[in-house]
Amino acid sequence: MKVTYRISEEDYVGARDLFVAHERPYLRRLSRRLMPWMGGALLLMQVAYMLIVPDWSPVLLVCGFSVGAYFLYCGFAIRRYFRRSYRKDRRFQHDFVADISEAGIHLVTPTAESQMKWASFIRFLESDKIFMLFHAEWIFNIFPKRAFAAGEVDEFRELLRRNGVSSI
Repeated sequence: MKVTYRISEEDYVGARDLFVAHERPYLRRLSRRLMPWMGGALLLMQVAYMLIVPDWSPVLLVCGFSVGAYFLYCGFAIRRYFRRSYRKDRRFQHDFVADISEAGIHLVTPTAESQMKWASFIRFLESDKIFMLFHAEWIFNIFPKRAFAAGEVDEFRELLRRNGVSSI
């Protein structure tokens, strides 16, 4: 099957959401979800400290606000990183053409051409809108489902599984 597509910012950010939802190891994913809450709680505690303690320490206050703001930012930083990364990357301004077969995926863009055998993929993730095929933990290709003709999404998923690319 041959698909032609362009990766939109929505696809790229959707890949980020899918990545975070299935991120390994579990503690990293848990900490990423807890950090904004911890940051917000720390900021609220600093405000309460200012209101309750009459002679508060400016050093303690600055440290508390700094750590709280940092934790709050870290919870949202990866989404910002993905958006900025998408906007800076010139590859996303052009069409991708993928020829998908039993041998692998032949991917062509105006600036690059690659032949990827199925053994080069360690896993794939899938959402309602995209497939993510991983070469390594942080290196992946995005294939929007809208690029496939009717019935080809199921055929692609089966091709991945048949060639040993696991979904987790």
